[in-house]
Amino acid sequence: MAVNQNLPFYRLRHEFKGVMYPNFVLDSSIKRLRTFPVRSDDVWLLSFPKAGTHWMMEIVGLILSDGDPDQINRSLYSSTPEMINMDQPFPATREDEKIHPVNMSPFLDVVERAPSPRVMLDHLTLDLLPEDILKSKVIYTARNPKDSILSWFEFVKDDPVYSLTMDKTIEEFMNYTMNWGCWPKHVRQFWELRDHENVTFVFYEDLKKEPAKNIQKIASGIGHPLSDETLQRVVELSHIESQRKRFQKMAESGQENLVSNASGMYTFLNKGIVGRWKNHFTVAQNEAFDEWYQNIMADTDLSFTFE
Repeated sequence: MAVNQNLPFYRLRHEFKGVMYPNFVLDSSIKRLRTFPVRSDDVWLLSFPKAGTHWMMEIVGLILSDGDPDQINRSLYSSTPEMINMDQPFPATREDEKIHPVNMSPFLDVVERAPSPRVMLDHLTLDLLPEDILKSKVIYTARNPKDSILSWFEFVKDDPVYSLTMDKTIEEFMNYTMNWGCWPKHVRQFWELRDHENVTFVFYEDLKKEPAKNIQKIASGIGHPLSDETLQRVVELSHIESQRKRFQKMAESGQENLVSNASGMYTFLNKGIVGRWKNHFTVAQNEAFDEWYQNIMADTDLSFTFE
């Protein structure tokens, strides 16, 4: 299916160094990131797309605010550092874009000026992130790839830029033409750093199964351990249904709606259920994926819970 040529520029995709990105990602910012000056109190929330990034954002925000959602600093949550600033109105068509052009200024400039402690999210592979990123705190979230594939499909399935079916989504994931590229490289790079003193490697499935244990692990990892009382509050307030209610109230009161992104097109909070892929993968799709997965992950001890 051909892409609708009336779509505005920011909606389209491009390739940079063999990886596909949406056009609101700036190649110039990716280049700048390698020498970006990090701070020791920075917190980087890293993951491949659709691995629980926004859940982790809320968890870390609640940890740093001692369980008070009204005190969470969300100033750096609208974009990743390689994007444009997504906190702006977006045109719906190319004609609208001609009248009201998108501001393509780098969000990296906002990040650079932000006061400490900065909490930043990113989907880039380790080799594209700041060279000295391990001076700061890193939280890496890894999710079983079948649920990530389903979540990505549901995230963009109605977008004509992607024109996805489940078959095509699985295929793009396995041949690395999905946005942000190669999943095996992504997770394996950070798995190899799991014992570094400034890296906390968290499995999405473990976080769902034992939230209190893993939230305390995250809190300790960023140097902010929680009392039992505060920990319980963070567990309750970071539950997906609690987030939905909170964000809906924010939207109704005219505050930023964190359920959808700045362009109003996508819903970031999905189902948050482990193993939901089983209701969507066909037998043939599952067999083809398992063969690929077993081959590509044969030489690593990194393993996932799929249900």
